[in-house]
Amino acid sequence: MNNGMEYSDIGLSASDRILVWAVPPLLGAVIGWFIPAIADWATGLAWVPFQGPLELIASIQGPWVVIVTAVLGLLAGMILSHVAIKESLAVRLSDKEITLRIHEVDHTFAREEVSAVFLDGKQLVLLGNEGEELYREKPEAKRDVVAEAFKRHGYSWRDRDPFADHYVRWVADSPGLTPSMNALFLAREKAMENEDKKDAADLRQELSKLGITVRDDGKKQYWRQHGQRP
Repeated sequence: MNNGMEYSDIGLSASDRILVWAVPPLLGAVIGWFIPAIADWATGLAWVPFQGPLELIASIQGPWVVIVTAVLGLLAGMILSHVAIKESLAVRLSDKEITLRIHEVDHTFAREEVSAVFLDGKQLVLLGNEGEELYREKPEAKRDVVAEAFKRHGYSWRDRDPFADHYVRWVADSPGLTPSMNALFLAREKAMENEDKKDAADLRQELSKLGITVRDDGKKQYWRQHGQRP
């Protein structure tokens, strides 16, 4: 309970967090401990790359070397753990609002703003009252856990996209779109080809501002207009 309001938290479980915080640092420390020995062995193999750095490590003598490399490995593992936690989606639900946190940024939506919730593949999708996508991101919890939590708090959970039959595949110069919209789709196609996920997500948001929702199927883009009814 919090201020008289019941919450449900969806994300990494306590045991998952322990593993994320413990395993990478531990592996990093172990690998770091053996790096001097590995470097000494690898310098005798001409086919092993990075001979310069390996020879430098092998040339450093003293019992303190393995301690330093182990500590560096530990720190690298801790950084990796921090990044993994930061990039995992945490969802807090109540009967009144939804708060989603990822990359240390919070997005909060009041219950009345959300008309439907569903999973599109592995991504959680929130729809607004005009059918627009409010949010899209991959949750850490399993599908049935996510569905049960939203249903428990009274949100309109759907087993599939209610607008699934409204999408049209985008092709260059689609007649149903303006030139500026087609230009955004073309730029997004290039971003997807280059596997630039951030740019593709930003361009999705730009199209949403223009009243267009985008859905991907591999490298193919599909679209529909806001304001339609399922």
